[in-house]
Order: sequence, then C-alpha cells, then structure tokens
Amino acid sequence: MYLTEKEIFSQYHALRQTYDYLLANAQQVRKLYEGHKPRSLTFVGCGSGYCLCQAAETSTKLRLGLPANAVAGGDLLVNFAHYEQLLQGSMLIAPSRSGGTSEVVLAVKKAKAMGVPVIGISAKEGSPLGELADLSLEIPWAFDESVCQTRTVTNLYAANLVLIAILANDQRLLAEIDEAINGGPGFMEKYTGLAKEIAAADWEKVIVLADSELDGIAKEAAIAFSEIPQIAANYYHVLDVRHGPMVLVDEKTLAVVALSPEEYTLQRDLIRDLKGRGAKVVTISHTGADWGSDWQVDVPRYANYGVAGIPFIFIPQAVGLYKALNKGLNPDLPAGLEPMIDLGN
Repeated sequence: MYLTEKEIFSQYHALRQTYDYLLANAQQVRKLYEGHKPRSLTFVGCGSGYCLCQAAETSTKLRLGLPANAVAGGDLLVNFAHYEQLLQGSMLIAPSRSGGTSEVVLAVKKAKAMGVPVIGISAKEGSPLGELADLSLEIPWAFDESVCQTRTVTNLYAANLVLIAILANDQRLLAEIDEAINGGPGFMEKYTGLAKEIAAADWEKVIVLADSELDGIAKEAAIAFSEIPQIAANYYHVLDVRHGPMVLVDEKTLAVVALSPEEYTLQRDLIRDLKGRGAKVVTISHTGADWGSDWQVDVPRYANYGVAGIPFIFIPQAVGLYKALNKGLNPDLPAGLEPMIDLGN
C-alpha cells in the first residue's frame, strides 16, 4: 500500500485526535484571544496551507463576525511593508504541515517583531513555527510522510474550523464537526468503489466547482489533482465557470461539483450546461436531489455548511489516488515536488 493511500484512509482516526486535542486546549486559545482582543484574524500559509487559510478566512467572517484575511506566506514575506497596516491589531494563525516552510516562518518572525500575536498549528512537534508562536498547537498524528498532503489537509481544515467554533463559542458547530468525524469511516467505505469508477473513466483534465465556505477546500482539491495524478486542474465558483472557463470544458473534462442546498434550479441548470459540453460530472451535495450528473455523492445535511468540507475532500483525494495508480504513477513521489520549501537550500 502506498503512503498516500494509507494517509487518506487514516484521516478520520487522526481527525478524532485533532478534535479532542483542540477542545482540551480551548481554554488556552480563548485566553490568548481575549488577552489581545484582536480586531481581525490573519491566516498565513503556503500551497495547500494557503488554501486552508482561504477557507478559514470565509468561515471567520461568517461565523465569528470578525474581519479576516488570508495571505500567502511568500506574498507576506516579500511584500511585508504592503501588509503592515492590515496586520495592525490582528492575530495571526498559521496552519502548516511541517512548521518549517521558510516563507511562513520568516513572515511570522516579521509579524512577531511588530507585536502581532501568533497561533501556530503544525503537524510536527518542536517546529520553528511552534517556537515562534505565542500558542503552539501540535498534531503530529496528522503528519503526511508522502509528498502530497491529504490527511494533513483534512486535519488542518478541521482544526481551523474548530478554532473558529471555540472563539465563537459555537456549540452546534462543534457538535456537527464531531458528527462528521464519527461518520467519516462509513462515508469512505460507501464511496471508495465510486471513486475507483470515476478514476477509471476517460478524462484528462479537471475543474472543481464550489462556493461559500467550501471555496478554500475546493481549491485544495484542484491542487490534489495536479499533484497526485499530475492532471491539469482548476477551481472556480459554481456559476462563475460560465464566465470564461466554460470554453475549455469538453468531453475530456471531469467536473467535481460541490453543490449548495440553496437555489436548486440555478445549480441544476449549470450541471446541464456542463453535460451539454461533454463533461463527465460528479456532484457532491446534501440535498438528496437528482442533479442529472454521471455520479452523485451524498453528504449529511449540516446546518453549518463548512462542515461539509470534511467529507467533500475525500472524493477528490481518492479519485486522484486511483487515477494516479491507473496511470502507473507513484502517488507518494511526484517528480519535481518537495514536501517543504526551504529558501536556504
């Protein structure tokens, strides 16, 4: 078994530990937050981590009622002077697999020098990020040994959502995250065969479509397709795909579409348009509706839409894994990709 496969299918075991660990540290999180009373939250990450920052930005705005921003680590490092006013009075949260990516660590150092409080979330213990942070949250059970992140991604996505729930004292959100974790193994078992079927179909490029709180995790899904089976993939908002990208959709396109429980007709018509251009379509939703897609994946209907991102990400991860295996690729070691960028090397 490849490491990537092992890590994908062990992600819910790790999620249980992550959830329990963060709740055990909830008092420390609240103490730091209440001690600084930030006027905004700033999320900083690179690559997959940056996608998760974008998801957390949206969730913070919707659930905490606080201004929030996601900034790519390299952008913040190079253009720190551009962002100084944004960082004034903010709290910085940095989710990272290694806690050692140079762009994030060096940018955090600059932020710390101007008095910005930092929460670091790392899947490695004793990392440079952890040493810098005012509060270091370490989840080593979520660390991915393979180059491409899967288990780590899901855990950092959930960790950001749990942090937001803790800060908002949102017990319903916490309960639904707990529910999603409990239901995860059964969800994976139910849809593994479907993932293999999708992977075996004839397609050569991917578009991932999603809205609202699933924006960031859907961007990560596109990265997973690019990295694991090494297939060109892009992310767009659901209806926004008609505004230009639709011209590239054809019979060699796989469309992975996360659909909202709102505005059924508008979204169904979009699926019809994708199918009309020859695309193969997998829909992921919790409406129980018939979308007219080639494959349909049902997730539980959560009151907090962001929770649906936890089961959602398994589908592109698993499809990407099986597509890589069908192509004869090693999903653990994609050529030209490093698990961590060190600017000193």
